[in-house]
Amino acid sequence: MKKLLLSISAMAVVVATSAQCTELFISEYVVGTGNNKAYELYNPTANDINLNGYELQRWSNGDTNPVNGGVTILAGIIPAYGTWVVANGQTEDIDLGGFISPKCDPELQALADQLDNPYPAPTFMNGNDALMLLNSGSLIDIFGKPGEDPGQAWTAPDGTYITDSQTMVRKPSITSGITQPPVTFMPLLQYDTLGVNNWSNLGIHACACDPTLSIADRNPLDVSVYPTLVGQEGFVTIKTSEVIRNVEVYDITGKIVKTSLSLSNKNSGMVNVSALSRGAYILNIYMENNVTYSTRFIKE
Repeated sequence: MKKLLLSISAMAVVVATSAQCTELFISEYVVGTGNNKAYELYNPTANDINLNGYELQRWSNGDTNPVNGGVTILAGIIPAYGTWVVANGQTEDIDLGGFISPKCDPELQALADQLDNPYPAPTFMNGNDALMLLNSGSLIDIFGKPGEDPGQAWTAPDGTYITDSQTMVRKPSITSGITQPPVTFMPLLQYDTLGVNNWSNLGIHACACDPTLSIADRNPLDVSVYPTLVGQEGFVTIKTSEVIRNVEVYDITGKIVKTSLSLSNKNSGMVNVSALSRGAYILNIYMENNVTYSTRFIKE
């Protein structure tokens, strides 16, 4: 089953990844209002990692090179299974001549292990800017697709903006970074969303690499979807603490094959997938407050 699920992800987005649980990766991407911007790195190993040699680059609006000045040299030590948070470092409003660049929220800055450099540092990104994480010049992870301008943001399959005004959290099942630019960046394959200006998960990350992590800890959104292997009964059950607006099912090519509005304004329900052919599918759950969750299931 594990091999099959990994092959689904590979067919949906063509990427190359580093060895699992051996290298840092981007675990959170925060684009809030104003300059409330941050990102989080995760150490998936059993050993502390010194950040000497690591850097984060911002690739803006489809540029084919990182922004001039948009590189932050990281410094510090990330403990085993720990995080490193870098927040926008602007501490006061700046008048740019008719436009006020606002300070970053002090509460967000208080969550940071490192405050970023002045503009145009990586934490001045918008939802259409890619980030690249490097170690001694070698690419170890990417958020977005460098060299591509998606417009305002990268989107869900239905066209909904996903990476703008949003907190993106890497799924617990992800254990390594993306080391080659993806053919297509599909955010919901590797990230869940928490809505705008939600920093409740910043500084902690649930990852399957951590042997002490409980099953409950691996689902910060409190969403359960079962079964993942759907038999002749043909139903997928969804339960969540959020109000569900809509559920969509996609095949592995990204084509929508089912939309269910029957769960609207509810916290749980069942999606009938009995008419679907045998194979692998992606299920997206759209909830109130701009929260999304994506998972996969197999139809026997």
